[in-house]
Amino acid sequence: MNIQERLLALRNEMQRHKIDIYLVPSIDAHNSEYVPECWQRRPWISNFDGSAGEVIVTLDHAYLWTDGRYFLQAEQQLDSKYYTMMKQSGFAPETEQWIQENARGKRLGIDPRLVGVGRAKVLQNIMTSIGGELLVLENNLVDDARLELGESITLPSAKAFAVYKATTGETLAARLTWLRGELQNNAADYIALNVLDEIAWLYNIRGNDVEYNPFVISYALIGLNEAIWFVDSNKLSAELINELADSGVTILPYENFAMYIGKLHAKIWLDERSASFWMLQNATVSNEVLLQRSPIVYRKALKNEVEAEGARVAHIKDAVAMISFIYWLEQNWQSGVDEISAADKLEEFRKAQSNLHGLSFSTISGYASNGAIIHYRATPESSKVIRDDNLYLLDSGGQYLEGTTDITRTFHLGTPCEQQRHHYTLVLKGHLALSRAVFSHGTCGEHLDMLARAPLWNEYLNYRHGTGHGVGSFLGVHEGPQKISQASSNVPLMPGMIVSNEPGLYMDGEYGIRIENLCLVTEIEDVKAKQSPYGPFYAFEDLTLVPYCKKLIDISMLSSEDKMQINSYYTKIKTKIAPNLKPELQAWLADQLDLF
Repeated sequence: MNIQERLLALRNEMQRHKIDIYLVPSIDAHNSEYVPECWQRRPWISNFDGSAGEVIVTLDHAYLWTDGRYFLQAEQQLDSKYYTMMKQSGFAPETEQWIQENARGKRLGIDPRLVGVGRAKVLQNIMTSIGGELLVLENNLVDDARLELGESITLPSAKAFAVYKATTGETLAARLTWLRGELQNNAADYIALNVLDEIAWLYNIRGNDVEYNPFVISYALIGLNEAIWFVDSNKLSAELINELADSGVTILPYENFAMYIGKLHAKIWLDERSASFWMLQNATVSNEVLLQRSPIVYRKALKNEVEAEGARVAHIKDAVAMISFIYWLEQNWQSGVDEISAADKLEEFRKAQSNLHGLSFSTISGYASNGAIIHYRATPESSKVIRDDNLYLLDSGGQYLEGTTDITRTFHLGTPCEQQRHHYTLVLKGHLALSRAVFSHGTCGEHLDMLARAPLWNEYLNYRHGTGHGVGSFLGVHEGPQKISQASSNVPLMPGMIVSNEPGLYMDGEYGIRIENLCLVTEIEDVKAKQSPYGPFYAFEDLTLVPYCKKLIDISMLSSEDKMQINSYYTKIKTKIAPNLKPELQAWLADQLDLF
């Protein structure tokens, strides 16, 4: 089925509802970044399958907005006969501006499950100001178009499972007690949750409904005297249902959520940033609503001691898998290894580690020019054979019971040219500068971002993505609220937060470079830091323990501070990782770590 047929089916639905413009966001009803296959609406209507982007369809044309990470990918996947790519200047869709300028007197249709509370108000104000109308529809028109074309839409049915205090550091009962304290402090009777990682964290539950994310499609409603999980009970074993009941959690059907909250006659807390307009509509039927950030967002980001130690354990396993893969690749690339088979082999090495529950995202395996596509995904049509005459970028991660990993390394299997070594070392210097940062309480990621970019900026180079994102504990590989980016977050980095450190450089049509470690924010225990009137002071602990590409480092570009830092990092790798490797891998690793 081609895009023309799909657009025609959607426009038939639009005309049936007397709509001129229809908005197709990337997210689902749970504000997810990684959307289950059943709700992959924007990829279905556009062919663009990057993780960020938004579509507007009119009766005679269609538009896709996406950010700089996906410009090359979108150009390759969109059919220019039917679509215009709209390049965003930042990371937020700029569709509102287009609507303001192009929708005068028109009727704009939205699915309220896919539009947040604040955004719905903005869209309503825009349409009113230009003499248009915002239509809030009961059905999703892309879903209706899929059904019209004979497709079926079935929600996932994977089994859910519990995780326990030994892994999470806290019982379900303790987390409910804490959350009820937050309700009392904010004079609320209930909090309604739709974000899947928050529900998974709160109920100590994991599942397999969402690819790469151990989540269960559900809603949650927690009150001062009750806790309800709206979920398909077929996903739950009798034992799990009993365990939840023992902690005071009642199971109700997923479809009952809206009806239940509509009859409460209470004060309901909704997250102003993630709750959908549909949730607000149903909550306000008989309730007072408190719109405020969910307290789970920050509590989940601050890993406790058990979660922090779990992250260290997960990264030791991941380092063994990565180093085993790198050694294998160096020994076997001449046999015709391509981007897909390389990614598959790395997954094999990860599966050999205990407690792996799958990958944490789709592996980015890009050789030569494919590596310059920031969020590239290899396909049978695009996959290149990995050779020794260019760079190979590999960004991957695993979901272990103990924690979530995300690592990027860039390799050269032959003899790199001077420019490649120069570019790689610029990226490495930025990576090192950020890794060794010391910063005071109250510092946000945007205050540190330039440390990673400065070596590139000095040569008028840059990269079109953030420098760091938060990471969950056997949850999402992308987790807020913390980040390191040029974009403002206003979120101070605090001990217990895990963030990535991943500067890069992308030469379109040639190669890409990215170096990524995950880091744990820790408090500096030095006496001077403790006694300072300006503290407390924080630093980053590298969780990722895999050497950089030896042959790509131009040692002459490194400062003495850079060299000392690499030596310290490599000493940690020798101590933590080498004992877990086979003898031939230990010998290979020793050579890689012998840099100076």
